[in-house]
Amino acid sequence: MGTKPIFNDIQLKKSAFILKNKYAKLSALSSGEIKNLAVVWCYYSGKIEGNTYTYVETEALLKDDVTSPKRYEDAKMLKNLYNSFITILEQISKEGAIDIDERTVLSIHSMLIDELVQTRDKGILRSKAVGITGTAYTPPKEADEIKERFGQILSDQYHYADPMQRAVYLHCNIARLQPFIDGNKRTSRLLESIVLINNDVIPVYSAKDEDLLNYRKGLIHFYETEDYSLYADYFLNRQIQRINEISLKTDIKFDLMTNRQIKPPVQSKGRKM
Repeated sequence: MGTKPIFNDIQLKKSAFILKNKYAKLSALSSGEIKNLAVVWCYYSGKIEGNTYTYVETEALLKDDVTSPKRYEDAKMLKNLYNSFITILEQISKEGAIDIDERTVLSIHSMLIDELVQTRDKGILRSKAVGITGTAYTPPKEADEIKERFGQILSDQYHYADPMQRAVYLHCNIARLQPFIDGNKRTSRLLESIVLINNDVIPVYSAKDEDLLNYRKGLIHFYETEDYSLYADYFLNRQIQRINEISLKTDIKFDLMTNRQIKPPVQSKGRKM
């Protein structure tokens, strides 16, 4: 499983562009920008799960503790996402990169799912069957197989030195395995983000419905085929779109139509009078 290529040649070019681009660096953000990143990341992750909070409501909840008159579970989901994301940021800032081992994953799941499942299911690999809506794919049912595959995924991540590929690998395979009774995609998205944060890269996020649809399409395609291509395109293109949106006229951009880097036009100097 771990030796299967994830990125094709074009995707490798995109990955290299992102990793060396100054606008992809988490360390370049101010403390205020990091708080805004945490909010939009939580909104993005929650909306994928069907959370009903709008972005404005999410911001009011996470920044000002103003609760919308909606389901308690929606507010708790967002607070769990925010607390987990901030905890990860602070830990990496103080102690350095987080090793994504079994203990880490179980701890993350426990934080994300706090008060949303029974205590006995927090941070515990499941021992019964689960289903996934929108796909014919069925995750493994037997506890022994789940435990074995879980360990293999965590071991095989080290085949990928490129953090962008490792992030996609962990996200897609943990989500596909569905090792927990609930909260699997939330866990896999945070694991993806940890890999990026470990390498000073801003995690993937979006508030656009089109991007959320592309996320779901890419993940379901992986569930059914174990082909990373659609999700990898979403993951890389979303990063590049964000970089291009904030780049200045003087910066190199990546054209997603031609899959080439574009240098800014040379500014001609006017004649001196």
